[in-house]
Amino acid sequence: MHLGRGLADTLAQSRCGVGSMARLLVLEDETVLGRHIKARLERAGHVVDLVETVAGGIYVIGIAVYDLLILDRRMPDGDGVQILDYAREIKLTVPVMFLTASSALDDRVQTLNRGADDYLCKPFEPEELVARTTALLRRARAPAVSTVTAGNIALDKTRRVATVAGKPLMIARREGMLLELLIFPAGQVVTREVLEAKLFGFGDGASPNAIEASVYRLRNALNNLGADQQIHTVRGIGYCLAP
Repeated sequence: MHLGRGLADTLAQSRCGVGSMARLLVLEDETVLGRHIKARLERAGHVVDLVETVAGGIYVIGIAVYDLLILDRRMPDGDGVQILDYAREIKLTVPVMFLTASSALDDRVQTLNRGADDYLCKPFEPEELVARTTALLRRARAPAVSTVTAGNIALDKTRRVATVAGKPLMIARREGMLLELLIFPAGQVVTREVLEAKLFGFGDGASPNAIEASVYRLRNALNNLGADQQIHTVRGIGYCLAP
């Protein structure tokens, strides 16, 4: 699916490219701002978990795998730096960005010296937040493969294009994320646990058959364009993209 300037605007209607999907944790106690940050990052193609306390942040990084942490400083129950310290204590190498109103030079320097990877002060432009998020994810994943193929299916993550035999593949955001998860390890089984962890945030309210529904829609879209690879169900384990 090609996301040019015009088509990118349709992200608000739940259509998107497959892109460089990641699971993000956002710590923000201002409810309205938190929802805006979550929505903007989701439109960029990511799965976002939003928590409003330090205790909640420490809890979720112990039970979920994140590609990036975006943390505020001053919280009702402490300081977001506590989550950074905990993540480094348990040897998590996940990149950490601070998004906070604490603009003092000492705060910025001390936070970066404690292991943060980036520091963005409020107020901020949403486009800059997305750009910094993309840069941190790209850095963490380097060296990254831009284009990958499986049979006549091709995915270009840089240009956000997915095609089947050269024809654009038009799919919803969730199915685009699913394709990305299946095509990179093509020929290998991806477990349901991995898919659930990457495709659904804690607040998404995924139904018990949500994975099956996304697989069904992606499978049909690929078949309709004549894909020579199919999504195979490995009962009790997961799914595999293979001939």
